[in-house]
This record gives sequence, structure tokens and C-alpha cells, in this order.
Amino acid sequence: MIEDGIRLELEGVAVGYLRMDVSGDARQRDQAAIRHLAYRWGYFVAWILLVDETASDPMTALVTAVGRYRADAVFAPSAKHFDGCKIPDSIVTACDVVTVDDRRTTSRRLPSPFA
Repeated sequence: MIEDGIRLELEGVAVGYLRMDVSGDARQRDQAAIRHLAYRWGYFVAWILLVDETASDPMTALVTAVGRYRADAVFAPSAKHFDGCKIPDSIVTACDVVTVDDRRTTSRRLPSPFA
């Protein structure tokens, strides 16, 4: 990819995750922020999963999307988009998770072979 005469290489694939009930009127801004930070950090955003409060199992849908797109990371506007502001283990065992508001990365953790 070339931007302003500078060749940029995207290093990874990302999936965005956004709860529409949490973003409210800022949904489009949050989506743009996900794409912007992911791009700056060298990720191509393959898809942004949009869910609302009626979604029956959004974490299973997110893990499925991570697998489908072979994502290296999930970008979310903030930890508030996860139940209890806690990033579920099911996501962290699949990929890194980045929260855009504080630019915090929760690194992928492999499941223990002794568990």
C-alpha cells in the first residue's frame, strides 16, 4: 500500500468489536476510531462486528469472526463494550485485544496445558 509516496505494509489482520448500545450516537465515530488506530498500528480491519443488547451470544460470534478472518487482534472502542468491562478469556486465548480509548493491549494468552 502506498500513501503520500510512502510504502506502508500492514502486518496483521484485525476484527473490530462494537456494542451499539454502549456507543449510542457515537457509533460511527467509534467505528472510525477502530479503523484509524488499527491502520496506524499496521492492521487491516477485515470486519467490525456490531452487536446490540439483544445479541444472544456476542462473544461466540466474535471468536467465530476472529477464526474466520484469521485475525491477530480485536479492536474495541473501550473495555465498556465487554460485559463487566472485562475482556473474556475466550477472546484473549484467540488473539490480542486493543481498547482504542486508552490504547491498552491485552496480549494473547495461550491456554495452559495443565488446566
